[in-house]
Amino acid sequence: MIDIVIVNYFSTEHLIKCLESVKSALKGLKAEIYVQDNASSDGVERIKSLFPQVRLTKNASNIGFGRAVNQALEMGRGKYVILLNPDTYVVDDFFKISINFMEEHPDIGIMGPKILDHDARLQNSARAFPNLLTAFFGRSSFLSKQFPNNPITSKNLLSMKSDGKTPMPVDWVSGACMVVRRQAIKEVGVFDERFFMYWEDADWCKRMWTANWKVIYYPNVTAYHYVGGSSEKKVFRSVVEFHKSVYRLFDKHFHSLLFILKPLVLAGLGMRLVCVLLMHYFQSSFQKKVCQNVIKPEKRTQSLSSKRIKVIDVITRMNIGGPAIHVYFLNKGLDPDRFDTLLLTGNISPNEGDMSYLFHLNEKKPVIIPELQREIRLISDMKAFLKIFAILVREKPDILHTHTAKAGSSARFTTIIYNLLGRHDVIMIHTFHGHVFEGYFSKMTSKMFVNIERLLAMACDAIIAISHTQKEELANKYCIAPEEKIKTIGLGFDLSPFFSSRFLKGQFKKYMNIDENMLLIGIVGRLVPIKNHRMFIDAAKLYVDNNPDIEVKFVIVGDGELKPELMDYCKSKNLAESVIFCGWIKNVPFVYGDLDILALTSLNEGTPVSIIEAMAASVPVISTDAGGVHDLLGPEIKMSKHGFSICKRGIRCPKDNTAAFARGLEYLTASSTESIRFQVKNAHNFVSERYSHLRLIDDIQNLYENLIKKRANGSR
Repeated sequence: MIDIVIVNYFSTEHLIKCLESVKSALKGLKAEIYVQDNASSDGVERIKSLFPQVRLTKNASNIGFGRAVNQALEMGRGKYVILLNPDTYVVDDFFKISINFMEEHPDIGIMGPKILDHDARLQNSARAFPNLLTAFFGRSSFLSKQFPNNPITSKNLLSMKSDGKTPMPVDWVSGACMVVRRQAIKEVGVFDERFFMYWEDADWCKRMWTANWKVIYYPNVTAYHYVGGSSEKKVFRSVVEFHKSVYRLFDKHFHSLLFILKPLVLAGLGMRLVCVLLMHYFQSSFQKKVCQNVIKPEKRTQSLSSKRIKVIDVITRMNIGGPAIHVYFLNKGLDPDRFDTLLLTGNISPNEGDMSYLFHLNEKKPVIIPELQREIRLISDMKAFLKIFAILVREKPDILHTHTAKAGSSARFTTIIYNLLGRHDVIMIHTFHGHVFEGYFSKMTSKMFVNIERLLAMACDAIIAISHTQKEELANKYCIAPEEKIKTIGLGFDLSPFFSSRFLKGQFKKYMNIDENMLLIGIVGRLVPIKNHRMFIDAAKLYVDNNPDIEVKFVIVGDGELKPELMDYCKSKNLAESVIFCGWIKNVPFVYGDLDILALTSLNEGTPVSIIEAMAASVPVISTDAGGVHDLLGPEIKMSKHGFSICKRGIRCPKDNTAAFARGLEYLTASSTESIRFQVKNAHNFVSERYSHLRLIDDIQNLYENLIKKRANGSR
């Protein structure tokens, strides 16, 4: 029996999603769920009908976080108490793994799990107890943002020191999600209600340690946290209470001999409070100006249509890669006042990395059509056709936007029939993230797919190529559609985590038990034939044989159908000690923090995401000349006598020349630091300008609205 306690304050939309995740993760485990609401007026009563088992207490006023938790603690009798913020989301087996861990370690009073942002970036939820400098070099302070690698902040943020799997004693863990032993609460006491909000969790953990109860950070269990889902509703109150609690913590726990510092602490916190409030004020003013500028074109759009533009996106599966990230940003980022979006997708295969976690905290989840698969299967394809057709009838979209080959053919064919039978006029767009015309099938099969795409393209209103090279291939090499129908819109990403990868240096090597001085060459991608990992392994063999004095490891990040075969191939090449198979790693930026070279050996590509990520992280790149790679690496500066090209932003090699690839690796490791730094800087600046997700969203919105305008004018 466990007690789950959630304090809600104007976060009912988040709360409902939180409770849905709790219900799913309990899996039969007996629990009492207490929701303590601090006088919200956003319809919190809804949870009574949605979750009848929840015990809801509505306070007449906002009594603060700690006092509300204490109310529930008095009512509960569970052996363990799980505190959750309403803007958290727990994953499957969260409770089972947490309780088992606590049962195995009876000396632990509080356990804090690994907490991730909604986009899967690690939150620093395990920390050292604050000192006099923490207020100025805190986790999200101005100075820490300007100097993220400073020793004060690094010392305080203990999550970053974890190897990602081993339990670790820490000073305190975030109250956004923690598991607490009831016996420890009986000995230590409940929350100190003088902390209205903030720092009550640090105070509680401090008292746990004083009473000889351990506080442990346990990264093998995970929760997601939408930061600020509650506190951001009342910014002024939130900021003031934060600073009051900081002073209360200092006053309560610091040595009495430091009383002479109280005036200085008060003055410092007062100055910090004023600065933070001023910063919020200017940010708010700036956002209002931006919104005013955005509203003007929106009003023009509304004159064309009295309703939002309904868009259905279809993608075969949400496996790790550029297409999945692409549709995520389109569904999340399009202006909700102008567009109503829906995503249809199939299931991923067991060996693929799954990116559907991106939608955990989204209000709209993708609609899963299990029959929408990569393989051609008549019965499954017919079922997918019927399900997509039913969704078209129900949703009545203005635009159908398809991504990837199988989803593109299935959904566009269905929409053609839908338009003909119902005399509808759904606009059709297809994005070629890559193509299957080369490297996947026999010449005869490839020719068949080319002809199918030509026919489908005739019914499309627009074809999107993600690079200039791809547009040239689609228009002139394969003659899929005339040039005027093909629009070039590059991929878009939130590259900010990769810009900061250098501050994560050393963590990936520590996680993989690799010596910090080891040269690290990596490849990131699915383990499938088109990625040609055998060439990477062959090049690794040549490099090792030709450079016996260099200590080097080759890391393969990814998973897929070829993993067992590739592992056996490494053994046959006597590379078992030199090549490390890492599997899928969600926190990819910390991989790039330690990579010395990013390699790509594909036979065919659209615009490879791993190269964009590496360039953003300032990691040198070497790649085969496949698809959009040419656009990324830029013009050739010099042709090496060994067969590889030195380009403006990286090294390019022929697809069938392993020796040239190995020589390219040697060039990158032996060249002067200055020449490589110049190349890396060019690459970093290039992707920063070209591959922003904000630019992607703006380009797509403009395309959608232009096509709607053409339809309204009858000029399609």
